[in-house]
Amino acid sequence: MIKQQTRLYVFSSAVLLCTLILTAPLSVMAEEKGSKPKEPVGKALVEKKCTVCHSIERVHGADKTHSEWEQTVAKMMRYSDRIDFLNQQEREDIIYYLASRKKTKAKSEK
Repeated sequence: MIKQQTRLYVFSSAVLLCTLILTAPLSVMAEEKGSKPKEPVGKALVEKKCTVCHSIERVHGADKTHSEWEQTVAKMMRYSDRIDFLNQQEREDIIYYLASRKKTKAKSEK
């Protein structure tokens, strides 16, 4: 009986260990994929890229949702002469930063 319990314990421990080893990389990948862009990166990109055509006051004065910023940035990209003006990550960082400003403004007014 003790021998059976020991085998069951060893087997259960091995299964648990294998499960942890096999799923750990998945959780790391999920964190990386789902991680939000950092606000300072988006702010720096807005100051560098958007102010080529717009004043910073104009950009910061626009009060838009995330979806509205996606549409606006896509429209501005079509106006750009250079197709590589912003890569996908830069677009995401800019949109995140600009959309987060709306949330901050709404919270501070309450």
